[in-house]
Amino acid sequence: MPQYASMQPEPQQDTPEGRSAAADVSNDAFDVTRAIFDAAPIGLAMFDGDCKLVDCNKFVLTMLAADKDQFLNRFRELLPEYQPDGSKSVDRALDNMKHALNGETIVMEWVFRSPAGESIPAEATFTRVSNNGKQIGLIYIYDLRTIKILESNIVHLKSESEKIYYDPLTDIFNRRFFDENLDRTIKTLSRSGGLLSLMMIDIDNFKDYNDTYGHSAGDGCLKTVAQNLSKCITRADDFIARYGGDEFAVVLPNTDKDGALLLAVKMIDTIQSCRVPHKKNTDTGIVTISIGVTTGRVDVSHNAEDYIKRADEMLYLSKHSGRNKYSFLWLSHEV
Repeated sequence: MPQYASMQPEPQQDTPEGRSAAADVSNDAFDVTRAIFDAAPIGLAMFDGDCKLVDCNKFVLTMLAADKDQFLNRFRELLPEYQPDGSKSVDRALDNMKHALNGETIVMEWVFRSPAGESIPAEATFTRVSNNGKQIGLIYIYDLRTIKILESNIVHLKSESEKIYYDPLTDIFNRRFFDENLDRTIKTLSRSGGLLSLMMIDIDNFKDYNDTYGHSAGDGCLKTVAQNLSKCITRADDFIARYGGDEFAVVLPNTDKDGALLLAVKMIDTIQSCRVPHKKNTDTGIVTISIGVTTGRVDVSHNAEDYIKRADEMLYLSKHSGRNKYSFLWLSHEV
C-alpha cells in the first residue's frame, strides 16, 4: 500500500535551529506589518497606555511636513490652541486618547498646524486595538484637504460641463440644450397627452441693425434682447434658448394657447420698453421682435420638428404682415 506524507507541518524542535526559524517568521511578520503601516494611504499614529505617542507612519509626516521627532516628542507644536469645536487642542487630544483606551471610538473634525504655520484640516478617529494582551491606542487621520480638492474639482467639472449648454454671447441656453430638452419634453408629455407650446422669435430687421451700427453693437443688441426675454420666463420648466443668429426659441411645457399668447404679448412689450434705437426699423425706430407660436396636445407621433416647423411658419407670417407682432397656429395630430 503506497505511503503518503503527512499534510500537517512538523512540530518545531526546541533546538537553536528551531528557535532561529521561529524568530525569522516573527521578524518577517513584523516587517510586513511595518510595511503596511508605512504604506497606508491615511495617517496612522499609535499611543501607549500613558497616552504618549510612540509611532506614526509616513503619511502623517508628509501631511504635516514634519519629521518624526516633532510629531512624537513635540506634538503640541503641531496643534493650534483651539480645535473647531472650541476645545483646547492639547486637552482634547489627551481626553480623546483616554476615552479610546477605555474602549470608546471618537471621530471628530481636527485641525493640525504644520511647522510652517499652515492650518491643515483633518478628520481624526481615536480608537484602540489589542496586541498580546496590551491595549494600544490608534489615531486614524484623514487629510481633508484631499477631499476638499476633489470637491472643488467636481464643482469645476460640473461647471465646465454645463458650459456646453450655454451660448457664450448671450449667456442663455444654446441650440444644443434646446434640441436635447425639447426632445425630452415631448417624450415626457406624450405619456400623459399634455399640452406643449413653442415660440420662435426673431429680431426685426437685424441685418439692417448690424449694417447701420456695426457688429459690436449688434452683439450688444442680442445680449439685451436675450436677457430681457429671459426675465419674462418665470416657471421652472419653461426655458429660452438662442436658436441661431438673431433667432430665439421658447419652450413652454403644459402651457395652453392663452398662456402662450399672454407671454408673447409680454415679450413684445418688454423689448419695446428697452427703447434700443434702430432707425432702419422704420415703423418704430427702435428694436422690436416678431414671434411665431404653436400649441398642441402632445401625441406619440409628434417630434420636435413638428413644433419647430409650425412655429417657424407663424414667425414668417408675423414678419411679413407688419412685424412687431405674434401669429398663432394650433398643432394638429395630422402633421
